[in-house]
Amino acid sequence: MGRLVVGIAALMAFATAALAADGAAIYDKKCKACHSIAGAGGPMAKTGGALDDAGSKHDGDWLKAYFKDPKSKNPQAKMPKVAMTDEELDAVVAYMLTLKK
Repeated sequence: MGRLVVGIAALMAFATAALAADGAAIYDKKCKACHSIAGAGGPMAKTGGALDDAGSKHDGDWLKAYFKDPKSKNPQAKMPKVAMTDEELDAVVAYMLTLKK
């Protein structure tokens, strides 16, 4: 039983890492224009701001809801709704949760 639990935990960690890697690629395509991570960002990075510690500020459910409809979580949000599939949202959220200072 112990080996099974360790095996399942290792598999889940691998799946989470793979999902976060997919999220990093999606971030590069859909988010980087307006945000930055580790000082690297797009032409509007000052407008959207740095996301270096996004994973420290909110949990996955909050992030997913925010990405779907930013104004639902922050009425003053400047960020527009971003068109993403549920799979893309999950991947970006997994990636954001790895960003902690």
